[in-house]
Order: sequence, then structure tokens, then C-alpha cells
Amino acid sequence: MRAFLIILSCMAVSVVYAQKAELVYRSKTDSSQNYYKILLPEGVSKGLLVILGGFCTTPEEVMLETKLPLVASKAGYTVLMPYLINDCDSIDTKNIHHAELAKLILEVMNKYPVPENKFILGGQSLGGHRALYYAEQAFKANKDQMIRPNGVFGVDPPLNMKRLWYSFARGVKANFSEVSVGEGTEMMRRFRIMYGGSPEQKPKKYEEASSFFPDAADGGNARYLKNIPVRLYCDPDINWIIENRRGSYETMNATDLSGCISQLKLLGNRQAEFVNCLGKGFKPDGSRHPHYFSMLDPEEFVSWADKILNNQ
Repeated sequence: MRAFLIILSCMAVSVVYAQKAELVYRSKTDSSQNYYKILLPEGVSKGLLVILGGFCTTPEEVMLETKLPLVASKAGYTVLMPYLINDCDSIDTKNIHHAELAKLILEVMNKYPVPENKFILGGQSLGGHRALYYAEQAFKANKDQMIRPNGVFGVDPPLNMKRLWYSFARGVKANFSEVSVGEGTEMMRRFRIMYGGSPEQKPKKYEEASSFFPDAADGGNARYLKNIPVRLYCDPDINWIIENRRGSYETMNATDLSGCISQLKLLGNRQAEFVNCLGKGFKPDGSRHPHYFSMLDPEEFVSWADKILNNQ
């Protein structure tokens, strides 16, 4: 069924956009990863919108979860959706994804007619965390090394890797949801390899890898976002979490997202927003799930993008 839906999505894009969509493989010998889909607007581009999918999520699957790429492209934006490394089969111990994303953004801006200083970056789940982390490092680093976004957004991303570890551990211990047990067991295995152990064993590693770390001064890496618009979308359906996962507020990404926005506001960021999407998350098949890209309203998002890029 999943493969069938992806085929339908690709067919829809081809019909709607014809020559306005491109699938680019950066390595001629590998069609499983290191590629991107780009949607081009009919006229002059308003700016570049980079959308990062969640864990193991391809651009085709992103387009099943949300209409944002199509709506944004129709509104005049160049939309880039990368799939840089195959997280499903390998573990990124050297943060290769971050380096490749920085290269790709520069590569695309040089290849396509995108206006300077009009760039928004974001994503869902792990993609949202990666988007915030990129923006933080871009503002932390020398300006010439990375292109700084004008705004950044995340759709229910985990931001605090320490909190995420304990969320996985609780799901495994509860042994209620097969999904939680499987995901928690696998992700804790990956974290041990990526960070060298648990949060107790490697606290600094978890702080460095987090895009928001409440135990650190000014939220850790989050402090580098104090001067740009930040939107964090969340469907904080605690009843769904209790009934389907036997979790708590502490196991929800809402804990990170609300904390991050509060911290940014304390730092003086008047454009930091927690977007409450209660009840709006659904899978492509229509079933309820508060961790899906569908919670974001594409038309309203474009209005926000126009405003911060002065494209009204």
C-alpha cells in the first residue's frame, strides 16, 4: 500500500507540474539516497523553501503527508526536499547529514534562480530537529561557511536528545505499544553508537547534539536562534498518547517545543511561536496520529513565509 501511494504521489506531481518538478541524483551510481526533489514556481521565485522529512522519510513520502510543497511552489517558492543519507541502513556518527545539507543548499542556490537572502528551512520530526540544528550552527559559525536562513520551522520535532532517550526508555519499560518498544529499542541502540552511551555516561554529547537543551545556559544551541523567526508546530494530544502509548507529557515532543519557545522569548525573540495544532495530525490514510506533517496548514504557512521574507 505504501509503495502504491508513493507512485500515485509521483504521478500527481508529474501531472500538475509537468516540467516544473525535477528529481536530481547527486551520485550517478546510487539512486537510493543522496538525491533531492525540487519544485520550481511558474514565474520568478520568491525564495527557497527547504523541507526535511522525518526519519527514513523520502521526498515522495513527504508529499503524501502534506500539501505544503505543492502549495508553496504554486505560491511562487522554489521548494527543495532532500534525501541525503540513508538513515534507515546506516548510523550517522560523524554528522555527515549536516555537512551535506550545507553543501546542497549552496549548490541549489547557485544552480537555480533563487533570490539572495530569501531562504526558509524546516521539517517534520527528525527533519525539524535537523533544520533547527542547521540554523543554529549557521548563526554560530562564520557567515561565509553556511547560508543563514531567514526563518526556521519544525513540525513536532524532538529537540532535546536527553529527554528523547528517556522517552524511548519509558516506552520500552512500559511494554504496552509494540511500536514504542520497537522504536525505543532501536533508537537507544543508535544513540549508544552515536553518542557513546547513555545521557548519564555522555552528558556533554547529548547537550551538543540537541537543538534545545534546557539544562544548559540559555537553552544550549537554541540561543543562536534568538534573532530569527522560529515556528514550532505541535499536536499536543495527551489523551492519544495515554491511550495509544501509555505515555505522559514528559514523553511528548511538546515538552521540548514549548520549552524552546519560552526560552527564545526570554532571550528577546518576539518572532518565536508555538503553533498549537491540537487534533490536526493525521496519517495519509486518514487515521489519527499527532505526529504527522498534516497538522501544518500550508496556506497559512505561506502567508507567514511571505511576511518574514517581505513578499506580501
